[in-house]
Amino acid sequence: MALQIVTLIIIVALMGYIVYLQIQLAKKNIFIESTVKRLSGIEKSRSMDEMMTFLQEIQRKSQFSSFFYDKLLEDNTINFILENDKNVKIFMHYTKERADAINILKEGFLFADSFYKTALPVFRDRLDLIIKHNSRKSFGDYLIIISISNDIVNFYSMELEKAGIRNFSFENVLTETLPSENENSDPVYQLSPCFIKGYINHRTGEIVKNTEFDPFYNSPAFMKNIKLLKKK
Repeated sequence: MALQIVTLIIIVALMGYIVYLQIQLAKKNIFIESTVKRLSGIEKSRSMDEMMTFLQEIQRKSQFSSFFYDKLLEDNTINFILENDKNVKIFMHYTKERADAINILKEGFLFADSFYKTALPVFRDRLDLIIKHNSRKSFGDYLIIISISNDIVNFYSMELEKAGIRNFSFENVLTETLPSENENSDPVYQLSPCFIKGYINHRTGEIVKNTEFDPFYNSPAFMKNIKLLKKK
């Protein structure tokens, strides 16, 4: 008899939990449907201001804040990322540990084979930035900002072209150390720390600036790298 009572209690509890889950699922379905409808209306009107207002409204909904909210959309964060964007190429990279972020500021950004595997180009398009951020933020709370002058990019891109070097790009040149090899025998390059603007903790909004940052930095080693690449 006692076993039957316990079994009945468990069944009632499970049924109650199922009902609770159904209610939560229904709430989320309503939220998703209303979101899609509003996004469709925004897409037709093509109003970026309306889109940003809507995203900020989503952030304020505590029920879904754990899914949507971080500090990326705050003005000081956006301004730090996009500062002087007309004159520089901007990229962002995610890392999990604060110690790694600090090390990148001091030592430079390591990348194997291709710079673009882990560095995303950033433009003055908030929606594009949000999409890229949401696709990569699981890789870590620390967002490294890389900023390189257009003059530097254009100059070394032209020098590579003049030298007939087609399998490398400007980022392979902007290093003051010779490339090493990883366990897969891929070349590992170390972008100069002068091009690291700083990092952002996108959850707390903390911004740490690199005191040595100089997007116009031009080392004699860069031209030497052109000559070394030409010999390959």
